[in-house]
Amino acid sequence: MNEDEEARKLGIPQELINAEHFRKKTQLDEALRWVNVYLNDHYEHYESIMMIGHIMGDAQRFGFAQAIFKLCTLLRPEDSLAWANLGLCYQEGQNLVEGEKCFRKALELNPNNSIALNNMSQLYVNLAEPQKAVYVADKCIRIEPELPDAHYNRSLAMLQMGNWQEGWKGYDHNLGKLNSRKERFYGMIPRWTGVEGMTLIAYGEQGLGDEISFASCIPDLMKKNKVFIDCDHRLAGLFKRSFDCKVFGTRYKGDDTWHENYDIDASVAMGSIPGFYRKKDEDFPGTPYLVADPQRRLMYRSLLDSLGTKKKIGISWAGGIKNTAAARRSMPLADMLPILRQDATFISLQYRDAQDIKTLEEKAGIKVHHWPFAVHSIDYDDTAALVAELDLVITVTQSVVHLAGALGVPCWVLVPERPMWRYRLKGDGFLWANSVKLYRQKGEWVHCVNKIAYDLRDWLNQNSKRIKFA
Repeated sequence: MNEDEEARKLGIPQELINAEHFRKKTQLDEALRWVNVYLNDHYEHYESIMMIGHIMGDAQRFGFAQAIFKLCTLLRPEDSLAWANLGLCYQEGQNLVEGEKCFRKALELNPNNSIALNNMSQLYVNLAEPQKAVYVADKCIRIEPELPDAHYNRSLAMLQMGNWQEGWKGYDHNLGKLNSRKERFYGMIPRWTGVEGMTLIAYGEQGLGDEISFASCIPDLMKKNKVFIDCDHRLAGLFKRSFDCKVFGTRYKGDDTWHENYDIDASVAMGSIPGFYRKKDEDFPGTPYLVADPQRRLMYRSLLDSLGTKKKIGISWAGGIKNTAAARRSMPLADMLPILRQDATFISLQYRDAQDIKTLEEKAGIKVHHWPFAVHSIDYDDTAALVAELDLVITVTQSVVHLAGALGVPCWVLVPERPMWRYRLKGDGFLWANSVKLYRQKGEWVHCVNKIAYDLRDWLNQNSKRIKFA
């Protein structure tokens, strides 16, 4: 008996069977159409409403999904699954307090609700409470040992605590299962298992900053293996210059046939490489590994010199998107006024339009130079060359942190009170890059900003003479 026959035997309407069929195939518009066909003749049919919520969640339309699951909790307040789904919507919208309330309600109704436990473990990772995250994830794994998300959430909590060896163990459980870590397939080539002396493809599978950060392990990978890199096209030029291997910027272009010209043994996601080479703090060299374009450096050096003799400081105040905690990682540019009032020339490193620069100049009389051709370029070699010529970078947690660290440029980072795992929970050092210093938020950003402003004033006094590029 196939799944459809089993569903019909359970009395599930054919329209909802069709909807679930198309949902599994990620044909969400068609799935929604079939639900509507049934719901139009069966108002307030609970299972249909729940399915609409699931479809909206799959489409990452979490505001819509939140409204649907809120309705479900009103229709059936005893349904633990509805509360778990509602909590996930709040979590995706970064309302972690409401999310936790919903998960607790779901677990009151059903202590063995693995979905609620899994989502709560993720929420505790986002709240930077890794001990709680591990406890809840372990409980979830005992109930549903094969749930990949629970292993992944546990691994993030372990990494957040600096338990590297244990953390990397579960990190690959979600590889290929979520949009955040898309596995790349090259024909029948298998995943690398760590056996050395092989010819490998190392491919990027996460954001630009992640790809840069994890590329710090490429030199380790190349010591005993022949390596090909498949990366974001924006990084191709930078990686070609920095690593003594062939680089293909085909990650988003769908062109994966180039590997047929080579005898490849295995492939490995860049986010998986640290599991082989970063098992304790001492394994992180923290030294520069990227090389900016010398000719573009000369161009940006000339441009920066045209602004006068003051120190040139790159600045960035916004990072991430809504579901990657942009709200707690970012701040208005005006909140950085104590920093911007120091005796230096400031250069915007924002990779999106920076509309508040004009407002700042009009209201405070402070100029922040913003060059779209450098920071909005589809070739990250432009941004790298600019950053390489700066005296200092001051930024929130975004990709420029990893770029500056990879180039060995001094970088001061405003780290939110609930940081992502790579920044760990305490200390001002950054294992991934020795040139990076962390300033941790405690309460409001104002204290962190004032500390940086104070340190910047001292730094400017001690470094009044700029060393010219040789």
